[in-house]
Amino acid sequence: MKNRILPPLKPNNRDREYNFYSDELKAQVIYEHLFNNKMHRWMDINVLGANGNTNGRNSANILYYLGLKADYRGFFEGQSIDEVIEILNSKGERYADVVRLLKVQAKTSRLYETVISDIEAQEIEEGNYVEGTKKSYFVNKYERDPKNRKKAIEIHGLNCWVCSFNFEEVYGERGRDFIEIHHIKPLSTLQEAVVINPATDLVPLCANCHRMIHRRKAEILTIDQLKDLIK
Repeated sequence: MKNRILPPLKPNNRDREYNFYSDELKAQVIYEHLFNNKMHRWMDINVLGANGNTNGRNSANILYYLGLKADYRGFFEGQSIDEVIEILNSKGERYADVVRLLKVQAKTSRLYETVISDIEAQEIEEGNYVEGTKKSYFVNKYERDPKNRKKAIEIHGLNCWVCSFNFEEVYGERGRDFIEIHHIKPLSTLQEAVVINPATDLVPLCANCHRMIHRRKAEILTIDQLKDLIK
């Protein structure tokens, strides 16, 4: 596969959409195009969050700026992202931006897989967390939503917000990318489904601090209250 001839790059130098979107979103567009054979309109809606009236131009212009035209769609289907990064790296500077963004996607994918694994481990430990109340259902549902959890880690990092504990620093490789995620809104606000903002509604906590906040059901502490207890 390494000897397979790549289609020529045909960049169009239109950088408006390329500069508008975050590296994470651009990386996912490139990944869906190269590996999953997705159409532009699908990527506009499912990756870039455009409404149903999109004609696919946003994702198309991201790809066209890099020169990844239609002959690249699905070109690397079935291959690993690390293998493709190695292939494109060997082709020189003209693929530098594509390689950089694929590395972003690889890191994001690994974090997502780690989050899924952590959630599954927690569910197994708790007997699949069969919850008895509506409040508990919504709390666990949102704290454990993989996308929300991953985004909260990306925004806030992996240090506990109360005591600054970092699992990797203490446990090495076994603790890498691990932290529990706490929902800071009071349970009374979760009587029905709500939109969760990982930047303002979720924070990382070590297992000890998380348990102390929730230890008394009738007296759930805030982050500041727990910090005061530690002081």
